[in-house]
Amino acid sequence: MVGLEKLTASVEAELARVDRFLAEKLRPGRPELLPLLDHAARFKGKRLRPAQVLLAGKALGGLGEDHVRVAAVVELIHTATLIHDDILDDATLRRKLPTLHTLYGIEASLLLGDYIYAVAFTVSTTLEDQTCSRVLGEVTRTVCQGEISQVLFKGKTDLSEEDYLEIIGAKTASLYGAACELGAHYAGASPETRERFRSYGYNLGLAFQVVDDLLDLAGEEEKVGKTLGSDIAKGKMTLPLIRVFQAAGDEGRAELDRVFRDVPPGERRRILEEKFDLAQGVAYAREKARDFARAGLAALEGLGGEETSLEALRSMASFVLERDW
Repeated sequence: MVGLEKLTASVEAELARVDRFLAEKLRPGRPELLPLLDHAARFKGKRLRPAQVLLAGKALGGLGEDHVRVAAVVELIHTATLIHDDILDDATLRRKLPTLHTLYGIEASLLLGDYIYAVAFTVSTTLEDQTCSRVLGEVTRTVCQGEISQVLFKGKTDLSEEDYLEIIGAKTASLYGAACELGAHYAGASPETRERFRSYGYNLGLAFQVVDDLLDLAGEEEKVGKTLGSDIAKGKMTLPLIRVFQAAGDEGRAELDRVFRDVPPGERRRILEEKFDLAQGVAYAREKARDFARAGLAALEGLGGEETSLEALRSMASFVLERDW
């Protein structure tokens, strides 16, 4: 698998400008916020989403200063969602570092996530073309809606695959789609080309989240670098478990219900591994992730542009599918 650093090499200078821009915009007005913001900045990780903004713009020959700002806004929104997600999941690790709420408490971390959202939308208003504000304002609403639905569906062992895909489409894939769409838009793309880039990003985001859910169930914490097993502990039905539930008979479904209802959160994964063939669910979900990646690549077929950047976008599909296994 090609490393992400190689895939983003053609926009590395612009990514560095994004980092400098973020450091400037996140400089707090109060000194007590600085340790929290410094720690949150260490979660930047792979920078997939801002890289997609920049690569889409470069692929279409129109990479400019607006792309740096849009990429920064996308990364700010993503960072805020990570902080809130870690609170919701009771996660203790992120990028092999302690999560913010384990260091500074839930109240301060929750408000810091809100603070970062506010910075994101303040930055978006500095663009002359307000498409970024409109698109990312709607995406943020969609992300929150997806997260709320997931919380409300905790312990719902008969959650359908369709409901699951709608949830991950909202909470994860929508931001991927917006990143690619905005990268194309600010390069002067036609509505048709802009939609094709959105479709690419959205499908890649679906693949990313399915793989993320697989890693939570079957990954190694040391490799992944964050707390795993939180989905089962929180009673969230992800695609591999949905498949296992669908394949189980009435007796098996009743047992899965019992596990989520009666077994302590920390014991659920062990019990499920003992009583169910989780491997079939994992295999099914991995194939679905491949299907989404293929759909994303299909959206880019036949597009002309700067080939190095287009190839980097295409290669991201393999990176998403193979990461951290």
